Amino acid sequence: MKIARLILVILSATIFFFACAPQTPPPPTATSVPPTPTAAPEWDLPGWTLVWQDEFEASDIDRTKWAFDVGGHGWGNNESQAYTDRPENARIEDGMLVIEAREEEFVRRDYTSARLKTQGLHAWTYGRIEARMKLPYGNGIWPAFWMLGANIQEIPWPASGEIDIMEYIGRDANKVYGTVHGPGYSGAGGVGHFTSLPAGTLNDEFHVFAIEWEENEIRWHVDGEQFFKITPESVPGDWVYDHPFFIILNLAVGGNWPGYPDDTTVFPQFLAVDYIRVYQHPDQATGSIGGGPVHIGDIRLEADETGAEWRAAAVITVHDAEGNPAEGVTITGGWVGIVIRGETSAKSDAQGLVRLLSDPVEKMGEVTFCVTSMSGQNSSYDKSANIRNCAKLEK
Repeated sequence: MKIARLILVILSATIFFFACAPQTPPPPTATSVPPTPTAAPEWDLPGWTLVWQDEFEASDIDRTKWAFDVGGHGWGNNESQAYTDRPENARIEDGMLVIEAREEEFVRRDYTSARLKTQGLHAWTYGRIEARMKLPYGNGIWPAFWMLGANIQEIPWPASGEIDIMEYIGRDANKVYGTVHGPGYSGAGGVGHFTSLPAGTLNDEFHVFAIEWEENEIRWHVDGEQFFKITPESVPGDWVYDHPFFIILNLAVGGNWPGYPDDTTVFPQFLAVDYIRVYQHPDQATGSIGGGPVHIGDIRLEADETGAEWRAAAVITVHDAEGNPAEGVTITGGWVGIVIRGETSAKSDAQGLVRLLSDPVEKMGEVTFCVTSMSGQNSSYDKSANIRNCAKLEK
């Protein structure tokens, strides 16, 4: 009986111990957490495909994207500056392109600045072309973000067309302008409009200036707000906005339209560009003239004899980066020597060949042909890959 009572006491104590002991909780049930979505690039735009961009994040200006206009002859507008390709006037700084207008004597001019362009490197037909910029200020200061027809060497301005995406002149401190120039409506007769922003914001803040260019319509925007539109019915002449155009970005000083600096104008002045981007609709997105690099594989001159007169024939082979023939690339160049005129531009055939004939000539002597530019869909001109760009013939 004592044994039975002892067992009962032990069992009771055991039950009490386990009942009072803290219980280990079961592991938590895993909660289904959806994966973090991948952030879309900040340049994504619904309905558009990005085909070209420069975010200006390199240490130097990308010469595969930009060429420079250099000189100080007034640029058709009686401008006062000399354009240079010096870093003093154009450089990458803190992830931005900076174009600086300086008051200094340079090649018989009192000011220097810079003018960058994609001519011969990249051009586009239709799309959204935009830039985020902070503008300079002051009387006589004239920044512009604009486009010219890529066929300007064959069809002179204004018949080749001009699209001014953004122009600003210091005397209209709160306004930006959008304009087109074409045959019968160029210069002061250009077709355009302006929009006004609050005082000081154009110079103190960044804004996005853009066009959306369709087959029969061009729309101008500032910070996503449309302020102007044209169609073929809006212009008093031919609609010439149906072929490739290249981009120009410049900061002029003085000129017929903006007037000239005065005692209130402060130098230096800076045009700061955060980025430039080109979009096209998915069904149009063929890219720019700058898809893949092309260069001169060979260039030579031959005598094309036809009796007493003869012609020089420039035979040029266009190659891609792998050394293959490149078709559809427009070669442009010029003649020097006893022949100064003749064919200067043609597209390469399926073998990558271009053949250009000079005008007939009777006398004998030396003639030279030099290639000055290449342009073509999805190709860019890589001059550094040329063995040479000129050929000479003596006859």
